[in-house]
Amino acid sequence: MKRIRILPIHAGGTIASVGTATGFKPKLSFADLLSRADRELVGDRLIAKAQSPLGEFGIDSASMQLQHIQKIAKTICDSYEHHDAFIVTHGTDTLAYTASMLSFMLQGIQKPVIVTGAQKTLEDENSDVIENLETALLAASTPNCGVWVAFNKKVIKAVRATKIDIGVECLDAFASNLRDEIQVSDFLLNDHAVNKGQVETFSVQTSEDVDIFCLTHTTNPLTLSHYLENSDLKAFIVLIYGMSGHREDLMGVLSRWANDNETIVIAKTHSPYGSTDLSKYELGVKALQMGVLSALDMTLESVFAKTCLLLAQGVVRQEFNKQFYLNRCGELDEVQVQKYLSKASHWLSTA
Repeated sequence: MKRIRILPIHAGGTIASVGTATGFKPKLSFADLLSRADRELVGDRLIAKAQSPLGEFGIDSASMQLQHIQKIAKTICDSYEHHDAFIVTHGTDTLAYTASMLSFMLQGIQKPVIVTGAQKTLEDENSDVIENLETALLAASTPNCGVWVAFNKKVIKAVRATKIDIGVECLDAFASNLRDEIQVSDFLLNDHAVNKGQVETFSVQTSEDVDIFCLTHTTNPLTLSHYLENSDLKAFIVLIYGMSGHREDLMGVLSRWANDNETIVIAKTHSPYGSTDLSKYELGVKALQMGVLSALDMTLESVFAKTCLLLAQGVVRQEFNKQFYLNRCGELDEVQVQKYLSKASHWLSTA
């Protein structure tokens, strides 16, 4: 049997961290981690020398920026023909953002890319470092192409993964917003490929002209307006309550900014579960009529990644509104999209 050729890409985070005089920080290489893994599991695979595009030990994932994700994606692109699968070790705080971004950058990828990390360091009691690494090795050895998050003995489609626990006591850091996590035993036995037969369209280009802002019942519209007027943003993702849009004064600030600058506003619920559909409640409909887009069932991480890449492709506002609702990597429920667009068209025609 042919042995799977796996390229590890070591980006740091808790999985690579040890205690220092100033707190935990990445100080372990991928080779250090691999030396602790099951020898039979390792020996059954051709594991290449790890690439470390962010430095030998990587970085704390709170420091992860778009240019870092570009380096990870470029490493995969540059090494693509020589490996059957890729493992990315990463800190958990921004892991879902990186995984989603990789899904869009490596659209249609016909090989597995497995992103993993840890809630607890090797020095902590009940560390999950080795278990997650071994889960990633197993997942990378399947024909299930696409980008995946492997964590706590389960695998999640990257564009559906979001962090739900910081890990003080819980090792279950990530969940799917569709609640459709796959147990690794099932992932090994069955076909879960997400891109099978698709055309591979790789691009590491991304726009930095996007930000995320949390709207609450105490948000001051003057503060929001001042921030937007003094920014160079092309798109603004706002976190709202449920599906009801938000206060009209805040929606008015967003609408005026978008219309005056030909920019984009996207609304996403605070909740990690459920769909953001502005066509249901009166306040939401008013926001919809003001030009605010609904994130529908996309995760926040996928909304951000998709927006960054569409802007990098030079997609302007009117075309963006169409492209945003095209399903590229399994980030959208296509039936739900069509229902929403039908309702949205009705309300927009009455504006």
